[in-house]
Amino acid sequence: MISFAQFAERLARAQLKNMSAVDDTNLGEIRPDYEATVLSLTNEALTILSTKFPLFKLQVDLTLDPAKQEYSFDTDTAALTMVEVSQTYDPERFIKILNVYNSDGDELLTDVNGHVTVPAYNRIRFTSAILLELIEVGPKVRIRFQARHPEITATDGIILPPNLETALQLLVASMYISQMNGPEHSAKGDSYYAQYLRHIGEDELQNNSSTSEIETDNRFTSRGFV
Repeated sequence: MISFAQFAERLARAQLKNMSAVDDTNLGEIRPDYEATVLSLTNEALTILSTKFPLFKLQVDLTLDPAKQEYSFDTDTAALTMVEVSQTYDPERFIKILNVYNSDGDELLTDVNGHVTVPAYNRIRFTSAILLELIEVGPKVRIRFQARHPEITATDGIILPPNLETALQLLVASMYISQMNGPEHSAKGDSYYAQYLRHIGEDELQNNSSTSEIETDNRFTSRGFV
């Protein structure tokens, strides 16, 4: 993990070194009046990367209601509890469902037999028959989902595999320079974006940013849910 300050220094010494955002008298430092712009673009780029690559895989327990068949990961937050007690569910970080498990730890396939479906990326629906069956065994199902990188401030750290730190630099530089006027800036921004695409293309080929799968016991009884 690197801090935003370290990341900004890398940008200032490399892709942005000749830009107005860098202090001429102190190379390696982003000017204070440009820091908010660079921070905003960094957060945007982190969202792009963590959407493209499953960098964050979190688990949440959904408490089922016998009178409710469909649940939203945006609005039904009262029914959602993070498995890790140190975490709080944030709907802004939700990207998509990866897996669904019943209280015995058995995976429930989605959009296969019609019993459990995903009508939208942020919604899950159960037929009345499977809903009652699940509630009879245990009142919750466990959902593993892909999440966005947490939004950072100027004092926070960036959580990325080392092989994606360069991709982040290239993407932020491309976004910053492309928003400036003039054909020269446009061409330079396009060049950095092309480098970014090549970098993540090589990363995908080598499967460097696929997070390691950890064997997890999804049986609720072992965690005190039943």
